[in-house]
Amino acid sequence: MKKAILGAVLTMAAMGTLAATRQDVESSAVVNGTIVLAKDGTVQSAVIDNPAKYGQAIADFVHNAAMQWHFQPVLQDGQPVVAKASMHARVVLKQKPDGNFEVRIKGASFGDDDPNDTSTLHNSPLNKKLVPDYPMAAIKERVQGTVYLALHVDRSGHVTDAVALQVNLGVLGQEGTLKRYREILARSACQAANRWTYEIPTTGKLAQQNSWTVRVPVIYNLNVWGAPKPDHTWQTYIPGPYTPAPWVDKPDANAADAIADGTVQTDGAGPTLLPTGSNHG
Repeated sequence: MKKAILGAVLTMAAMGTLAATRQDVESSAVVNGTIVLAKDGTVQSAVIDNPAKYGQAIADFVHNAAMQWHFQPVLQDGQPVVAKASMHARVVLKQKPDGNFEVRIKGASFGDDDPNDTSTLHNSPLNKKLVPDYPMAAIKERVQGTVYLALHVDRSGHVTDAVALQVNLGVLGQEGTLKRYREILARSACQAANRWTYEIPTTGKLAQQNSWTVRVPVIYNLNVWGAPKPDHTWQTYIPGPYTPAPWVDKPDANAADAIADGTVQTDGAGPTLLPTGSNHG
């Protein structure tokens, strides 16, 4: 294994010895890349960005899985075309009862938050001034984690509802304690998100909708003052339960956290992976 993967495994093993239930602990990374789709929706090529960042074995694993995926053909003026799209695949490492580790792709999302793309939603510049407060209770107890939000956005660009789909915690504790930590972080993230606004689509298939769903990760990390920023490519955590957004017709638990940090994912944007396509290796 490459150093990055080995480090994730060792961290996970150490965390697992202290967790209330060892099987709850997992490590994961969002592997970024690019796919090219043929006119029939099959994958012509898949390229992983910076394979050494994840380890060549993981990069090869995602590449091989991506080559087996099948998408709805991408249409332009009603005709199928060759299409290129970014890819973000959540790869999970988890220890099995026999001590070995399994590797799987939990979910994937496609398309980037390109500010020049008028067919998807984009952050309003004002959102940068409305960042979530780090709850003092979480700071005192050294609680870190990531809240994966689903936001309902109306045609004025305002958020009308916010739901924490999943909260992954980088802290140990009994389930009752972890539940309280998740609620603290989720409340902070949702309170900020309810004040956010977005630039709505003006072109493409999403432009005529009355509302949209966007997914956004909100990260709570405690950094040591003056210390170099840590590498968060691989994260070890206790995954939280999935809570579907009530306004979404077909919620996808596997895609809840399959989104790159610092991005906004608009549901319905980008190519659509068919159910027969494999999301697991």
